[in-house]
Amino acid sequence: MDKTIFIFDAEEGDRLSEDVHASDGKIIAKKDTRLNYDIISNISNHHVLEVKVYEKQDEPEIESPAYDKDNENEKYFDKIRHSEQFKKFKASYDENIIDIKDGLNDVVTNNSPIDTDKLIEGTQQILEDNKNSLQIFDMLHSMRQFDDLTYVHCVNVALISSIIGKWLGYGDDYVKILIISGLLHDIGKLMIPNEIITKPGKLTDDEFTIMKKHVNLGYEKLKNQNIDMRIKEACLLHHEKCDGTGYPFKIKGDSIPAVAKIIAVADVYDAMTAARVYRGAMCPFEVIKIMYNDAFTKFDPHYILPFLKNVASSYIHNDVRLSDGRIGKVILINDTALHLPVVQCGDEFVDLSKAHGLSVSAVI
Repeated sequence: MDKTIFIFDAEEGDRLSEDVHASDGKIIAKKDTRLNYDIISNISNHHVLEVKVYEKQDEPEIESPAYDKDNENEKYFDKIRHSEQFKKFKASYDENIIDIKDGLNDVVTNNSPIDTDKLIEGTQQILEDNKNSLQIFDMLHSMRQFDDLTYVHCVNVALISSIIGKWLGYGDDYVKILIISGLLHDIGKLMIPNEIITKPGKLTDDEFTIMKKHVNLGYEKLKNQNIDMRIKEACLLHHEKCDGTGYPFKIKGDSIPAVAKIIAVADVYDAMTAARVYRGAMCPFEVIKIMYNDAFTKFDPHYILPFLKNVASSYIHNDVRLSDGRIGKVILINDTALHLPVVQCGDEFVDLSKAHGLSVSAVI
């Protein structure tokens, strides 16, 4: 048997049960093709939203090379895991995460008053111990082998949001609001059934309806707390989109508060880099590409573009492998195509924004 899935839910290793066609009828991928990141991306780029794949137990026995989960992106992050910087980061992270978890749970289970200064001590300590903001993104990427529970996600969003605030030139008080908002934005998920939170596959419509209630549940926990209104708004509205496709109110553009917009950027970035923990590490330039495609619709470009540009720029001077197999060094980021940098391959300078069909497939 086969099943129809959204291309965004496709996993590396899925096998197509029928040919995939572009709008002009051209075959993009043939039946029995084993999907990987590049193929999934190519299908998505042709605006094909659904594909048919075999159920795992019904895959036909055909000769095809097994997909290597130990790919180059994973090797890059594995290299980081063995670095002294990562060991220090993880030590600081582990030391503070328990206190942060206890603080969040205390609010949910005991309705305890929120002491914001105490709540953010751990996150501020992590930031203080790791002053290189750009390195933190690679560190978070590299921790995908560890449990990705709700409270860990909240800490990650707090870290990312604080860095966005600093990149935008905000003062300490505003950055503090961002940190607290990040820590509390998903507190409602602690009241969602665990079998829904930890479900590895796609949620049913009923399950997704329950999941979406986490913003309302979180807001109910925070609305009577003596904390800044912007924090409460971020909890309730961080899933709103500038084009009106978000929830719970489907509000648009300027109706969405600034702090909620920043939390949305950090939330999606962390969710994307965590969502594929069971598929291996995702190329950072693929993450940038997906988010950049929504930069002028779902997100506010004022917040997301500086964020993506800084993340992309952190890979300047890094070696990468191109989708045609060549290895080169990133030397320049294209402002109008952040996921398509200029790469030096030997004596040749390849501008991926002008080289049709070429992309970065791995950071090495």
